[in-house]
This record gives sequence, C-alpha cells and structure tokens, in this order.
Amino acid sequence: MSPEKRIELTIHGQTFRLKCPEGEEERLRAAATLVESKMADLTQSTGLVDSVRVAIMAAFHLAYEVLSSEEKNFQKSPEYKKLQERIRNLVEKIDSNLSK
Repeated sequence: MSPEKRIELTIHGQTFRLKCPEGEEERLRAAATLVESKMADLTQSTGLVDSVRVAIMAAFHLAYEVLSSEEKNFQKSPEYKKLQERIRNLVEKIDSNLSK
C-alpha cells in the first residue's frame, strides 16, 4: 500500500497540508488558486482585513457561482427539456378540458 499523499497549498498567507488523491494535485492547486484569487479580489474591493470574514465571503461567492452554474447546466439538460415538454402537454390538456 502506498503512503498517503499530501499536498501543501498556501491561501491568503496560510499554509495547508491536505490529503491528496493520486492524480488530483493539479485540480487541488487550481482550486487553491481560485480561492486565493477570490479572497484577493474581495480584500481589494471591500477593504476587509479579517481573514475569516474574507474567507467566508469568498466561500459565499464561490458557492453562489457553483449554484448558478448548476442551474444553467440543468436548464440545458435533456431532463429539463423533457419536463418543459411534459408541462406544456399538461397545460394543453387543462386548457382543452376547461374550454369544454
């Protein structure tokens, strides 16, 4: 069994040693870069200096972006199109029955 792989990342002046699945080093580094960038942007735009507050705001912004992206992706999915078609058919049936 191979020893547990760890990766060292620095975000907003803090160093973290994290467990790292084999082959995921670059994805973790990219995630750290994204968080660092978001925190730097927020620090500059808001003037916040408390690292905890900056981290919470960065987490909030990133979570919002993820949820927005998931919603947009769902609206492009075949499942969404099937739901739209089903709703359209149901509305037509309701309209048809109401006009009788």
